[in-house]
This record gives sequence, C-alpha cells and structure tokens, in this order.
Amino acid sequence: MILYGIPNCDTVAKARKYLESNGQAYEFHDVRQQGLPADVITRAYAALGEKVFNTRSPSWRELDEQDKAALKSGTDFSAAMTKPTVLKRPLVINGDTIFNGFKIEDWQARGL
Repeated sequence: MILYGIPNCDTVAKARKYLESNGQAYEFHDVRQQGLPADVITRAYAALGEKVFNTRSPSWRELDEQDKAALKSGTDFSAAMTKPTVLKRPLVINGDTIFNGFKIEDWQARGL
C-alpha cells in the first residue's frame, strides 16, 4: 500500500496514525518532496475521475482556468505534477484498489 500526500496535512496525519495504530504496513510518498509520477495520477484519475482533485484547496484556486479544465477533463495532468498539492489527500493505491480521503468508516469497510 502506498499513501500519497504531504506530511503536514491533517487528514494525511490522521490516516497515517490510523494505519500505524492498526498495524497496517504502508509506504508514504511525499508528493511535495518526491513529486507525483504521471502514471500515478493517470491511474488515480481513471479510478476516481475529477474527484482525485481537491477543488476547494488553495492550490486548486491558484491554477488558471485552462489548467483546471484540463485536470477535470483528464486531458492533461501536467498542472497536477507541477502542483501536486491539488490532490485530494491522502491518495491510496493498494494493488488495484485506488481511493482518496480519510473517513474511518470507509477505511474499515475496505478492511483497513
């Protein structure tokens, strides 16, 4: 399981604490420091559509309308790779399962 996010995000911190307290092994990928690989955003968009992005975040609001439209339509992810904090965090890839956000009930339903 790979958890994508940034360490100072409260939601990411809650998700990491939850995984650790439940003995779940995971790899943390800091998108600010390590970047956001193109294949990851492509897979995440294929699974989640535009819900992969946090359209209420300051990072999203800083994008120009052309970048926002390209991200929402899935035609160009370069803005997300340049500004990876537009992701709704955390983004979790566990084999073929891809989801984002953190709600304990949802994670428990996934067996985490």
